[in-house]
Amino acid sequence: INDQVPWTYCDRILHAEDFSIAVQTSRAPASPPRTEAGEIERRVAAHAAAYVPDGATLETGLGSLPEAVMEQLRDRRDLGVHSGALGDSIVDLMRGGIITNSRKPIDAGRSIGGLLLGSPRLFEFAQRNPALWLRSVEHTHDPRILAQLPGFVAINSAVEVDLTGQVNAEVASGSYVGAVGGALDFVRAANQSPGGISLVVLPSSVGGKRTRVVAQLSGPVATPRSEAGVFVTEYGSADLRGASLAERARRMIAIAHPTFREGLERAACESGLLKG
Repeated sequence: INDQVPWTYCDRILHAEDFSIAVQTSRAPASPPRTEAGEIERRVAAHAAAYVPDGATLETGLGSLPEAVMEQLRDRRDLGVHSGALGDSIVDLMRGGIITNSRKPIDAGRSIGGLLLGSPRLFEFAQRNPALWLRSVEHTHDPRILAQLPGFVAINSAVEVDLTGQVNAEVASGSYVGAVGGALDFVRAANQSPGGISLVVLPSSVGGKRTRVVAQLSGPVATPRSEAGVFVTEYGSADLRGASLAERARRMIAIAHPTFREGLERAACESGLLKG
């Protein structure tokens, strides 16, 4: 039992008598390294934020880019949160009255998450805060629960995306950097939610040296193209909903880094996606 871990509201309150053995400790909870958004990340976030209306309920994936999108929402009203993870960005938005959760038909007035992943500032904010609840995966990811959320906006990042809207979120340059998580649950919920939308955000390249909009994924498909929504880079957005494969390819090439667009178009023609 760690006295530096915040006490949060949850599905079931545990008491000392519920445990046969308890080990006391006192140490700071693990926090991910804090990385500030750069100019490219801010441009990506600005394009993505345009898709988030007042009253939307948000899910944010892991990483600096989803957090950067949240930072762009300070002029919105009555946003809600229902997410697997909660990060630092919710602190100022909740304190500033931007996140109120007032329009959610379930869990009204509460930001819902499965875990806290942030700095001590987030942990301090969560301490005995009745407006922030941590609930089990049966509640945060259950499609029957998610189906009750209109205007659900899923904001997730990716390692790379292909021209048809498939997403690799697990393997980068041959190294395993992610895991099979809950992003697909939220993507599907956003696609089915009235007024909802799935946003996948990523820089167009790795320092201008390697494209992240690719003709063929180098890792497993974490999100299939059947669930493709809107993809966002620093060069704009590509809405793949209802688009043919050829139109998808054209739209994805348009938001790729300019250095790689000609090669992507050539590869699309060679694969039959586009006619030469």
